[in-house]
Amino acid sequence: MPPRPKPFSYTDAMREVVRDIITTLEELRHVDPDRLLLAIAQARQATQHGVYASCTPLRFAGGSPETVVRGHRYRIPPLHHEGREILYIVYFMLPRFHEEQDYHGKLATIIHELYHISPQFNGDLRRFAGKNFAHGHSREVYHAAMCRLADQYLARSPRAAHHDFLKTPFSELLARPGGVTGLYINKPKALPVEPPPAAGRGPRR
Repeated sequence: MPPRPKPFSYTDAMREVVRDIITTLEELRHVDPDRLLLAIAQARQATQHGVYASCTPLRFAGGSPETVVRGHRYRIPPLHHEGREILYIVYFMLPRFHEEQDYHGKLATIIHELYHISPQFNGDLRRFAGKNFAHGHSREVYHAAMCRLADQYLARSPRAAHHDFLKTPFSELLARPGGVTGLYINKPKALPVEPPPAAGRGPRR
């Protein structure tokens, strides 16, 4: 009986793209690919205004493992993968990310999410001045800068124009023997931190 064909791993293929991008662009050299997970999530509804990808930090402002909200402390449970603590997860919404953008747009979106990672690579996001700390005063201006970085990547890396799976229609990827797979991870949630028991109030026996 012939072996069952292996499915195409979208996240494995994307990891090669990300490694080449962060090696090529000086602006992203601080990103440690071994402490960054790439995952796929299902885009429930096709719309040109939907989110294509997102970057989830696993720590809080300044890289703190905890935050305080209304007097209560919260912590995101540590996430480990292959013996390393993960500090960020980048999710790609499929099939929306793949179907609703051209090749350059996909590269710009990948760079857009990677650029959100703090230059200190401490588990926090890059923070701009102002109320909208994630994108600065304008999301459109932010993404336009990411498009220029995509241009630089295409000009500098010999591999940049040859990530062929990003050029292949998603229906064709699905039609390959074994179909398409990838890493699925539920988005981590901050959980309340239980305060230590008060002095003299140990657990009842």
